[in-house]
Formats: sequence, structure tokens, C-alpha cells
Amino acid sequence: MTSGLLERREAGSAVAEFALVAAIVCLMFGAVLQLGYALHVRNTVTAHVIEGARVAARADAGPGDGVARTRELLATTLPGRGAPQVSVTRAVVGGVQVVQVSADFALPVVGPWGVPGTMTVTGQAFAEDQ
Repeated sequence: MTSGLLERREAGSAVAEFALVAAIVCLMFGAVLQLGYALHVRNTVTAHVIEGARVAARADAGPGDGVARTRELLATTLPGRGAPQVSVTRAVVGGVQVVQVSADFALPVVGPWGVPGTMTVTGQAFAEDQ
């Protein structure tokens, strides 16, 4: 008799448990997807600033060529992200002249729209004109 009473008290509890667990699982799944997307954007921007640094470091090119190449790559692979700030500087790293290209971009936290604040990514290449 007690087992019948216990079964009646727990009737419908599986539905409530599923709703609670499903909400947590969906939230965790969304967080993992968001982290993956943010890492993808960061890695893409890193590859593009390194390519821009290579172009700017060539002996027959100038800093403006590296900025233009970086902006072109960012516009084709990350459309709708706005115009990132791209800058070129020369520096000495380990006694060697290098060209550094930096890009500031909004880190996407809620889908592709992003939030206020930026992340700076820098790529460098050996200056060939030295």
C-alpha cells in the first residue's frame, strides 16, 4: 500500500525534472557554442594580422599595404563586424627589426553582434628592407 501512495506522490515529477535539467543543458550547450565562435573569430583575426604584417614587411611594400591587406581580409571573412582599427608599427624584437600589425575588434559574446569592448590582436613579421 505504501508503494502505491509513493507512486502517486511522484507522478509528474519526471516532467518537472526534465524541464529543469533541459534548461541547464541548453544553457551549457549555448555557452560552449559561444566559446567556440569567439575562438574562431580570434583565430581568424590573428591569421589576418599576421598576413598583413607579412605584406607590410616586404621590401617592395609599405605600411599602408599591410593595413589595406588586413582590412580586405577581415571584410571578406568577418562581414558585418564593422571596420576594425588596424595599425602598423616597427619594433625591434631580439635585436631584429620587425613590422607589427595590430587590430582591435569587438569580441562576439552574443551571437555575431558582440558587446562593447575590444580585443587587440598583434601579428609580426621580419622587416625585409633592413
